[in-house]
Amino acid sequence: MIRNKRNAILKSVLKLVNRQGFYHLNMKSIAQEAGVAAGTIYLYFKGKEDLINALYAMTAEEFNQAILEAYEEGRPLQANFFAMLDAAVMFYLKNPDHFSFVEQYTYAPFLFKENQDMNFSLLLPIYKMMAQGKALRLIKPLDESVLLALIHGSLNTIIKLHLARKTNLRKESTRKEFYNAVWDAVTVTKK
Repeated sequence: MIRNKRNAILKSVLKLVNRQGFYHLNMKSIAQEAGVAAGTIYLYFKGKEDLINALYAMTAEEFNQAILEAYEEGRPLQANFFAMLDAAVMFYLKNPDHFSFVEQYTYAPFLFKENQDMNFSLLLPIYKMMAQGKALRLIKPLDESVLLALIHGSLNTIIKLHLARKTNLRKESTRKEFYNAVWDAVTVTKK
């Protein structure tokens, strides 16, 4: 029961933040949306910032878990790269509310350091894959943060285009074009 109330509160915050933004968020509207008393929220969270950080941790963990489930030890680098990118795209297509929330709050000034550290630890297999690709001279010898910016920035842009109906990621051909373009951006060009 406790976990259900906490999750109901977090899901309500996700809806409300995406609908009206963080600064218009109040405990009364969260309680109404979650179907709990306003005081109940304080049993689980200290305040708005704590709520947002807990929600960020939950959404980031769900996203990263979806990506990591696509990774298979021993599979060729390009196949893992495409599988993980596909998992990211499909996750956001199924959970556009997660995308909108994470897009807004990834660089928020009140994001707890623990969440930033958690993101890094959850992405360790991706860093490992990039290091492996660099060692094989497949991946460009760029800093990991630059490589992640190329991948993550491209992912965010294509999802935004899909949500704005400027492209259709439900079409396999569009997804394949995207995956190949991102792969080309981070890999060494063979001469």
